[in-house]
Amino acid sequence: MTGPLSEPRLCNIGTRTLAYDEIRPEHPQGNVLFLTGLGSNRLGWRGQLPVFGEKYRALAIDHRDTGDSDPADTDYSTADQADDAAAFLRAMNAAPAHIVGISMGGFIALNLAVRWPELVSSLTLVSTSAGGASHVRPDGAGLDALRPDFTLSPGERARRTYGLIMTPGFLEANPQAADTVAANASYRPLTPERYARQFRSTRTHDVTAELDKLLVPTLVVHGDADPLVRYENGQHLAAHIPGAEFITYPATGHIPIVERVEEFNQDVLEFLAGH
Repeated sequence: MTGPLSEPRLCNIGTRTLAYDEIRPEHPQGNVLFLTGLGSNRLGWRGQLPVFGEKYRALAIDHRDTGDSDPADTDYSTADQADDAAAFLRAMNAAPAHIVGISMGGFIALNLAVRWPELVSSLTLVSTSAGGASHVRPDGAGLDALRPDFTLSPGERARRTYGLIMTPGFLEANPQAADTVAANASYRPLTPERYARQFRSTRTHDVTAELDKLLVPTLVVHGDADPLVRYENGQHLAAHIPGAEFITYPATGHIPIVERVEEFNQDVLEFLAGH
């Protein structure tokens, strides 16, 4: 294993610096890059990195404007974030890689596969969407989650937001998970300005017309009770990406990487082993 998770590492990609965590075995079977969602940071993958790092070189980045990565001073697009990820993979000599993206991270993963297919070994698309006209909008709880209350502390804000988008009662029934969510959000928390820029970037995402051109092995994972990126979005991806595999987690909300952590890790590792 390379390096403790508590020490952020920095990668210069030319125009900016991205922070990342990395775990790897002595003889990795490949590379896996984890891309997190709106308002989150690389710490959200701590339920995955040690597990995947037993077999793979496992990497998780902070997107621009997030965590320990460089801030932005102007708006940017999902395609820009995908280009950041591509530059990171090249700089780290970590391509091709299996790309695992959740929510906005799935937006970035899709754009990465469209723009730089040679860098992608496979796609795992979690609680995400093709965007554009095909996107099915959030329900009321999901819309509330997109309006974080910045009068609250970062930890309490995260508890509120995750409580809206996860299975009802999950955080109350799993206090350790709730504490982890709050602690992750309290590390280098987003300012309202950074959150607004990141949110606006999600509005640029639309790969609807490109799905049938994606030729990399793809796994779509979605909870059928997701109030933020509705289940229909996962169905659309699975139906339009050639050969895509589809896993549905019943009675599961927007964060299966926490709500179904052991099952999720096993399912994705089995998928990677097949490709």
